[in-house]
Amino acid sequence: MRQAGRMSDVGNPRDYLANERTHLAWVRTALTVIVLGLAIARFGDEGTVSVGSVLAGSVLLVAGTGVVVYGSCRYRATARELADGEFATAQSTTGPVMAAAVLTGAVLVALIILLLPDLVS
Repeated sequence: MRQAGRMSDVGNPRDYLANERTHLAWVRTALTVIVLGLAIARFGDEGTVSVGSVLAGSVLLVAGTGVVVYGSCRYRATARELADGEFATAQSTTGPVMAAAVLTGAVLVALIILLLPDLVS
């Protein structure tokens, strides 16, 4: 009988490659958020640089950097677990859900910062 939380074939290359693909997806998502932040910082307020556009862009830059850090930590933890023959990281979806919530929140905060002058006047 297979023990819960243990893999039957340790060192399966498909698992390592899947982990790497997942890490690259985290990096791709983070780079997209960072580029969006840079674009907003430069062109966010009717094509001009303003305090609001720089602040909104900075929020997205910080969020994107956080996604790179989280994705890299998760990649390393999963690689370590694969090497040890354990796989506990996938049993919890709290991290990815929180990362998605933080990214969504960052986009909403950036949007509110950009729209706030229009809403006030």
